[in-house]
Amino acid sequence: MTAKPKRASAQAGRSTTPHAAQSLIPISLWKSDAIGVTAYVYEEPEAAIRQSGLVPEWVGYPTERPGSGIAVPAHHFFPNYLKLLRLQSGRLRLIIDARAVLRADGCFQCFIDNLLADPQLSLVKGEPV
Repeated sequence: MTAKPKRASAQAGRSTTPHAAQSLIPISLWKSDAIGVTAYVYEEPEAAIRQSGLVPEWVGYPTERPGSGIAVPAHHFFPNYLKLLRLQSGRLRLIIDARAVLRADGCFQCFIDNLLADPQLSLVKGEPV
């Protein structure tokens, strides 16, 4: 009897951490001078938003009824603006502070860290622009 090699699942190599989740693409930018927020707007299925890791686990999601929504005021656990709204199509609209998105983007953080560590850049060396 010959043993057949086991195939690894396509999902086995994928990490489930928020930083490794597939990035969402914002559909627009929202600015509020009144509350001092610049936010990204996403419209995605609920599963994609959950997998992105942008919405903290302790935040509830709106009911399945179109038009229902949840707004999260800034506090010490999550000091950023966040709003979820259920659309007629069943998808969710996520409006989230741009600072929270950039903090959750591991690739972007790595890029910025490497950029700032490069002593050949005039802004890093303190040369006049």
